[in-house]
Parts: sequence; structure tokens; C-alpha cells
Amino acid sequence: MKKVLFLVGLAISSVVMTGCGSSSSTPPPPREMDTLYLDDGAGGLEGIPYVCSSGSGITDIDGAFAFYAGDNCTFDLNGYDGTVFLFDPLFIDYNDGSGVSDIGYDCASGTNGFTDIDGSFDYDTDDECTFYL
Repeated sequence: MKKVLFLVGLAISSVVMTGCGSSSSTPPPPREMDTLYLDDGAGGLEGIPYVCSSGSGITDIDGAFAFYAGDNCTFDLNGYDGTVFLFDPLFIDYNDGSGVSDIGYDCASGTNGFTDIDGSFDYDTDDECTFYL
């Protein structure tokens, strides 16, 4: 009987010890942030506050904002007029100034859609717009 209990104890301890050990896998490399630019056609919009899923900031002197792919980024467009009569066109661009098309967005005013081929988008006076990057 003692032999049976000893063998059962040995079997249980070997099963328990199998789960112990260290993992030798390396962690994945950190994700790289992407950068796009918010501009008005004449140059970058500096100082526009934005909040993304991964963090927040303000656009730099070139209108640049940083985000991770898959982020949702909300921009506070207070002071800009997107109405038909007094239209301040705004654009989402790459570094070379070419527009980024087909970015989905929703604005607090109810305006929504996708950025046009030139990166422009519709918004309303003093709006707040979220882009699905």
C-alpha cells in the first residue's frame, strides 16, 4: 500500500511540475506610431487638440498628429467654420501633402462620411470630429 501511495504521489508531483518552468519566447517589438497631418490647404494647423484611443496631444507646427493604426482620434475644431457659406476646408494629409481618402469620420454636429480623394471632410462650425484611423 505504501508503494501505491508513493507512486500516486510521484505521478501527481510530476504532473504539477510539468506546468512549471520559464517561457523563453521574446516579447513582440513595440508598435510604431503613424503620423498624418491636419491642414487648411495653406499649411498645417498648429495647436488643434486631439484625443486618440492610445493618447492625446495637440497638432504641431506642421499640423502633425501621432496615432496607432486602428485608433479613433477626435479633433476639437472650435473656431473653424465648415458651413456651406463660410467654408474653411480642412484636410487629412500625408507628409507629402497628398490627401488621405476614405477615412471614416463622425462629427458631433451629425456630419459623417469618409474623407474625399483630396483628404477633405465636411464639418460644421465649432465642431468636434472623430476619425477612424
